[in-house]
Amino acid sequence: MSRKATKTLLIITVIFIFFVGFVYFIGKTLGKFYAGVPTISSNTLVEVRFKREVPEKAPIVPFKPVVPFHKVIKALYNIPSDDKVKAVLVFGNELPLDVAQLEELRQALENIVKSGKKVYVYYDQIGMNYFVVPKGAEVVMHPTPGRYVALKGYYSAQPFFRTLLEDKLGIKFNVIHIGNYKGAGEPFVRDTMSKYLREELTELFESFWNNICSMISDSRGFDGKKFKENLFQGKYFMLSKEKAKELGFVDKFDFKKNIEDRYDSVIEIGRYAKTLTDGFGTKPIALIVAEGEIVMGEEEPSLFGSNKNVIAADTMCDIIRRAADNDNVKVIVFRVNSPGGSALASELINRELKRAAKKKPVIVSVGYMAASGGYYISCGGDYIIADRNSIVGSIGVVSLIPEITELSKKIGVNFEEIKKGKYADFLSPFKEITPDEEKILRDDMLDIYGVFKNRVAEARKLDLNYVESIAQGRIYSGTKGLKIKLVDKIGTLHDALLEAKKRANLTSTEYTEFTSKKTFFELLKEDFGAKTSLETILNKKIKELFKVSKKPLLIDPALTNLSIFGE
Repeated sequence: MSRKATKTLLIITVIFIFFVGFVYFIGKTLGKFYAGVPTISSNTLVEVRFKREVPEKAPIVPFKPVVPFHKVIKALYNIPSDDKVKAVLVFGNELPLDVAQLEELRQALENIVKSGKKVYVYYDQIGMNYFVVPKGAEVVMHPTPGRYVALKGYYSAQPFFRTLLEDKLGIKFNVIHIGNYKGAGEPFVRDTMSKYLREELTELFESFWNNICSMISDSRGFDGKKFKENLFQGKYFMLSKEKAKELGFVDKFDFKKNIEDRYDSVIEIGRYAKTLTDGFGTKPIALIVAEGEIVMGEEEPSLFGSNKNVIAADTMCDIIRRAADNDNVKVIVFRVNSPGGSALASELINRELKRAAKKKPVIVSVGYMAASGGYYISCGGDYIIADRNSIVGSIGVVSLIPEITELSKKIGVNFEEIKKGKYADFLSPFKEITPDEEKILRDDMLDIYGVFKNRVAEARKLDLNYVESIAQGRIYSGTKGLKIKLVDKIGTLHDALLEAKKRANLTSTEYTEFTSKKTFFELLKEDFGAKTSLETILNKKIKELFKVSKKPLLIDPALTNLSIFGE
């Protein structure tokens, strides 16, 4: 092809891309119109309230769009610079968030207060999520008489099913665990809590509540030691609203509608987040969200609304590799919220993150949980940041093998077997597990445990004997995890983005979320087999041809998400 023809083809390609971009923005605009997103006035109140749990990653559900947690947080950090937003109203009784998300919400709200904007936290009744109130916020409660304040400490009831399952129903579970504290199988084989499980849960709750009491005391100006003593002695349980105001828990009495009436327009945080554009181009920070159970295979999205995410190894490894190999990405932030799952899947993801870390920094942000396999994959990154109330660790292995021989007798069912091969019926639920089978399984689990400990020792630069001393399947709070070197820093997702910005010498924390959906440029690269990113090539050529600016003009990879109804 001649040079002139090549230039013509390039110009046509550029025009086509800009045309698609134009259609994309028209689609976004129409989408907002049809979604009913109101116009932001110059005197707007943003309301923070949620009807259901907020996932870290939006499920791929075409008929049920969900705003993920990271976009909520991003929107909150945008408010200080948005001249149209004058205040934020948080509905304290409509926050179905986990304890780590509440901690991150609190920090984002505190940032808004520091910017000079008003933050109201409104309660119909005050419970233990009260620690979400940031320093400097105004706590408002309705003026209706009654006892609406109940700060009472922690309580957890763990059910145990052995008697029901084994004695009553005839269903037996054979539980093999490597690590005394790996207590996931206890409810199925015991009637009471082991001393190990009781010890680790007590320590975890104590750590959580020390953090919560500290945050409340800091925000409301209480003496920390005295507040904690009074709390656990029941002195803040079933307080009248007048007494709560006298003690400093409430600042004023008013109805929420009266607060809303002070502003020209009101918009909920999820809809406000949708009004914010991601702009053009792949940002230098790639955000990858890993949420749910870790499994082998590929992600299979639901068409009709399941909000349950999984971390599918093949899909996640592909996402990580795409971010690692993208020339425009300078640093990766890997957000984790997982209780674990498949050991092999965890190993594959860990290896892929290590590969990425050889090319660019990988910052791990732990949300509510990075336990067992969740911590295994986290060790693939360079630097781990966790919330104070995150759960980390659980370095151990457990297997639960069901057996229904007694159940079959109870219900009058007999199983006749046809078998060839010594281990053809290995761990079959229709027979008792043999000592030989148990040894084979335990040896395999010990191998997995050894690899797990080695991955932790290598990633955290720790002695293997020390790792064994903190392993044993034990879970820790983020606060404790920092002390025992499983975590590098206490902080939120926003702190992880700031760390990414620092390590890559960037000017902002703007990011592009990498998901299982491939971008327009990635699809082109697959079709044409280009060795260099087509996005990079086009940026360079557009600059040469049109000399639009000193910086490359980036094309939005989100063009693959075209829809006349927006996101």
